[in-house]
Amino acid sequence: MGCSSRSQWISAKVEKAKADHRPESLTIKVDTIDGGDIVLAGREWAERRRLMSPLKVYQHFDEIDAAQRATNLSLALMKPARIVGLDIETVSDPDWTEEELAKLVQEQKQGGLFDAEDKPSIRTLEKLPFDFYYRYECGEGPTTKSFRHKLLDWEVGALYWTCYHRHGVDWERHFRQKLEKELPSKNLMLLMGNQHRFQNQWLIISLIYPPHQVQTEFAF
Repeated sequence: MGCSSRSQWISAKVEKAKADHRPESLTIKVDTIDGGDIVLAGREWAERRRLMSPLKVYQHFDEIDAAQRATNLSLALMKPARIVGLDIETVSDPDWTEEELAKLVQEQKQGGLFDAEDKPSIRTLEKLPFDFYYRYECGEGPTTKSFRHKLLDWEVGALYWTCYHRHGVDWERHFRQKLEKELPSKNLMLLMGNQHRFQNQWLIISLIYPPHQVQTEFAF
């Protein structure tokens, strides 16, 4: 699990999503995506930090919630005070439901990855048997407040499968070591996002974890 493969310039044609009025919502023309230069981590993430420096980093989820109600914000980068723990919950249905399959087929049709009715190909995509949630805190002392949000970062799912295939029944110990110990020991930030239909329900859509900076460098 790492960030090196996720940082790359791309060019593509986009347009404002017609039925989605959130300011960050764009429709990308998938067949126009052209991969560019990789942004390497380099020493202490120097170039990535420079590119990220214009972004506002929230310190409290309540600030994100207030911004959503005021401006329809749908993406926000947050640095919680601390990660408390990870909840692992078994999904209610380990197999794709017909409704889920229909949604996946529609999404893949839009992306041009499968034929219009290629449900057998969709079925070969393994469904995660668990949902994962971070419990975390914002604020200090008497202002401390606890939150819990679902993890949808694709790398978390990939980490689960890696741990399961390598360690079998002992997968959870290795999985928790990564998400409860290793990543929180870095400068972990949560990229929060919501959905068009449920804009008051936030999810953790990506984990960003640069190394801690030395004191002579600018810090987020």
